[in-house]
Amino acid sequence: MASLTKLALDFKQKKLSSSKLLKQTKKALDTAKSLHKKSISGINSIQRRVDSFRSDLETVTSELEHYLAQKESIQRLKAEAEARLDVLKDEKNHLEQQISSATGDAKDQFTMNLSMVSEQIADLRSQLMNRNSTMKKIEKVIAEYSINKDKLSAKIKNTLQSKPQLMDLIKSSDRDVSRLDSRLNSVIKQEKVAQKNLSKVISRLNELNTKKQEMRKNLQRKRISEAKRKSAQEKQILVMARKLASKMAAAKRKAPKRKAAKRKAPKR
Repeated sequence: MASLTKLALDFKQKKLSSSKLLKQTKKALDTAKSLHKKSISGINSIQRRVDSFRSDLETVTSELEHYLAQKESIQRLKAEAEARLDVLKDEKNHLEQQISSATGDAKDQFTMNLSMVSEQIADLRSQLMNRNSTMKKIEKVIAEYSINKDKLSAKIKNTLQSKPQLMDLIKSSDRDVSRLDSRLNSVIKQEKVAQKNLSKVISRLNELNTKKQEMRKNLQRKRISEAKRKSAQEKQILVMARKLASKMAAAKRKAPKRKAAKRKAPKR
């Protein structure tokens, strides 16, 4: 009985330890699963952000290329206009020299040609002013787009830098989930075995306690029965003693009385 009680205490301690370990393992498994889920969510979030940045970068790059092409076209037109302007300036100088030495109709023709050249020069200068103004605006836009492009490229780079860490975290948390899941099954089995052993010992103790109580009850009933038997015997002896005393008293009353013997006179 004492050994079973000690064994029950041992199994109870093992059951408590198994239950505690089971609780800790479940908690660790839930933490690993939550970390794994958050890591995957983080990866997906990073990918969405990177895709969004790349889409914005493609738009900015496309616009930047468009304005760069415009700038290149304006620079080409400016170069052509400046080259044409130089030619017209030389022609104007030449005509002015011819006018100074010409007379009559020739002078009128040179004068008319000079007026046409002057108009062309004025028109080219106006074009160059407009193109210079447009060039400044385009260069400002190009600078803004270049800054935005650099910022988006930096955002993509910085965002992708955290991806390997999350990937490592996903791998490690996945390993933890697999390991803890396997460990959880083992702990559950241990807890079931401990519970089964404890139940067996408790059942055996209950059986022994039941038998012990039954033995106590039987012993108590036996003692009560023995006491009743002794009490009955004592009563019977007492009755017999009373009957015997009554008989002896009756016999004494019925016995004949003896006459007293006469005394002889003493001799003188």
